[in-house]
Amino acid sequence: MICPPMVNITLLVGGITSWGFLFPFLETKSGQWYHTSNPTSLVGSNGYKVFITVTLIVVDGIYNFIILLVTAFIDFKQKQQETDSVVGNYLRKHPSLNYDDRRRIEVFLENRIPFSIPVTAYVVCAIICGIIIPRMFYQITFFNVLTIYIIIPILALTNTYATGLTDWNVAYTYAKFTIFIVSSWVAKPGAIVASLVACGLVVSALHVSSQATQDVKTGYMTLTSQRALVIMQILGIITGSILTPCIFRAFQKTAKAHIPIGAPDSEYPCPYAGVYRSIAVVGTGGVKELPDHCLKFCFAAACFAIAVNTLSIVSQRKGWKIMNYIPNVTVFALPFFIGSSGPIDMCIGTIVMFVWTKINSQSATLLSSAVAAGLMCGDGLFALPSSMLTLFSVEPPMCMKFIQSGKQLDLADSFIKTISAPTKP
Repeated sequence: MICPPMVNITLLVGGITSWGFLFPFLETKSGQWYHTSNPTSLVGSNGYKVFITVTLIVVDGIYNFIILLVTAFIDFKQKQQETDSVVGNYLRKHPSLNYDDRRRIEVFLENRIPFSIPVTAYVVCAIICGIIIPRMFYQITFFNVLTIYIIIPILALTNTYATGLTDWNVAYTYAKFTIFIVSSWVAKPGAIVASLVACGLVVSALHVSSQATQDVKTGYMTLTSQRALVIMQILGIITGSILTPCIFRAFQKTAKAHIPIGAPDSEYPCPYAGVYRSIAVVGTGGVKELPDHCLKFCFAAACFAIAVNTLSIVSQRKGWKIMNYIPNVTVFALPFFIGSSGPIDMCIGTIVMFVWTKINSQSATLLSSAVAAGLMCGDGLFALPSSMLTLFSVEPPMCMKFIQSGKQLDLADSFIKTISAPTKP
């Protein structure tokens, strides 16, 4: 209900393309192109999913990053020749804005943070991490950490761009890609640990950047100063840096002595730890470990991303009518990894919004954001009672499962065999 209809339709098209056509086709190549049925292994069908998705998102992000740099340079040169203020110049170019939007733009642009401050802070942080992290994990070098921090801004831009469009954070997709690349790059004893450390750096950086951008969007709507938001973000990061090790230590204290925390048999297991380690193990063998034709699919995905972005820019310059119907590549790629259930839900919201607008357009304009926010808050708050039910081992009275056609009798027979015969009193 909040996202534009074109975004939701693009998500649906991406879900249909991936889960309706591409992935079923790849499943038919099991035993020919790849020889494992593990759904999380990069040497199986998951390798196609991860690398095609990351290729689409990264190429789209790099393309837009280059366009952003060129546009920013041109805009900077133009502003040097203008005598009007930034706010006044923007409002002069958009005279049709209402009072609320004009006021939001004034507050947003007048409280900007100087560009030199975040750049300097990032460089200092990269240097500190480059010195401290190799001392904590000798498997990774200063050069490795520095290279990762050079690449992170590009990944952060693409991830934040996707989060802003769809409210989905795909940082862990980049993390899997980073594990494979770094383990292939190091390719020596200790490569697994080095790649997992790089994964932690990328995930933490991308999460902070996307969350900060969402807070800035909220601040724009609520007339909050950017500087106040950034200060609170810094305070939150410092607080988290202190509390998180304490919470982890508390888990260690309450865990069983002979079973380390994170182990499969532990009270606090970490199921994805084995998955990420497996990715690092596969990565030490390089790209030759990937399933057959994976790089060809990635090349085709890169060409598709470049072609769609080029068509979008040309159509905007020429004023073609199709410019409003060209899909966004990043939005198109998200269902490849997150599944198709989310896009279906969002398209239902688009239909509801369309019907609501037809019935009462003024009411839809005023209340749609509040209704959407209430739905998201309700869905998020339900995590608390759900966790409580799981904590007290409350089982549902019934469950429902959808199975493939033709397997009903086999599953029914296997289930009946597990039911013990009733005993006579």
